[in-house]
Amino acid sequence: MKPRGVVYLPDSGDRAQETPQELIEAAVRRLRVPGVPTKVYIATEVRAHEAYLRFCVETHLDSLVEKPVLAPVVDGRFRPSDITKTMEELIGAAAVSTAQHSVMTLSRYHQIYNENVIASLRERMERWEAPLTSFHLRAAGGVWNLQREFESRDDHPYKYGYGMMMHGAYHYVDLATQILALNADVFPDLQLRLELSAFGAFPVDQHQRVSQPLARRFADGGAGWPADSDAVFRFGETDVTSTFRLVDAATGRTISLGTLSFEQTTPSIRDWADLPDGLYNVNGRTSSVDMEAQLSTLFSTHVHCYDIPRGFSADGIDAFARVTTRANAALLPDEQYVAEESFDGLFHSDSNRQLMQQWLRGSERRSSLASHLRPMQVTEALASSVLTPGHLVSMPF
Repeated sequence: MKPRGVVYLPDSGDRAQETPQELIEAAVRRLRVPGVPTKVYIATEVRAHEAYLRFCVETHLDSLVEKPVLAPVVDGRFRPSDITKTMEELIGAAAVSTAQHSVMTLSRYHQIYNENVIASLRERMERWEAPLTSFHLRAAGGVWNLQREFESRDDHPYKYGYGMMMHGAYHYVDLATQILALNADVFPDLQLRLELSAFGAFPVDQHQRVSQPLARRFADGGAGWPADSDAVFRFGETDVTSTFRLVDAATGRTISLGTLSFEQTTPSIRDWADLPDGLYNVNGRTSSVDMEAQLSTLFSTHVHCYDIPRGFSADGIDAFARVTTRANAALLPDEQYVAEESFDGLFHSDSNRQLMQQWLRGSERRSSLASHLRPMQVTEALASSVLTPGHLVSMPF
């Protein structure tokens, strides 16, 4: 279905987050249809999200914003420390209106993550009064960008100082936060604190991390890139790995331990040197997500959800999932020692479609703007720790 009309905002010096609100208002006014409710879907590059979302909140227009919610950019550079205060400001302003504001992300209506894993964990935790004691998640994005593309791309750019954390990682930060939050939901009297420390790899590291014969085949720069030494750490991260613990703030005792890894320098299906026109998956990304959640000595669920390319087509990709559970069946007769279930013909877009349908109907409740405060706080903590490698960040949970 083609759009009825397209309106472009005037160029604002390539800094879309500073687009004046009156320009957005004029554009929305031109697009409105008399007698029809207006809903705004914000699917711009992430640094422009805040301006559009702020307009919708202030004018009481229903909005659906793509993940992650926002990426504060000050003087042309990403400033993760502004995430929480900006989120709290927008959520507070939205609370006084009847307009609905939701966030488009993968893991709120997902057939495996939400309907299977999170639901089954919650039910067992409540029934056994058992906390979640460890959680490990690794999301491999399978993205191959070349050195020249780090400098040139405006779609999923790295040149503004943000990278993996403000791109695909948010889906899985959101998923991890939902699972860790089960401890707070099931044991509401606990005062929890999250402590984490992260390390990252950056575009400047990539030359040492990829096959040199294949890099030369793509005419992909060299070890001296970038030539300006001041630009070495100008670009956002490509890969992040972190470790964390969830602590009882009253006693200082550890409840949950785990790791979170979000990596793009993983197997892709790219075999072209130049980005093709008319192709959505221009850098050949293929996803693989591996996670395990454990309830102490009683129960564990392990999920591997991964893409399977059909032939060599960059857009011909199916998804497959395998869920394996382990339990102390001697103590829990309703469980099996090991059980396995597989899911084929899986499409991540199904969960996105369901979220959008609920939002269009005015019945979306799982992915409200307010419910994304905590995952955005975790995103801020990870992004901040990556900028000071290994720095311990602590936040109320």
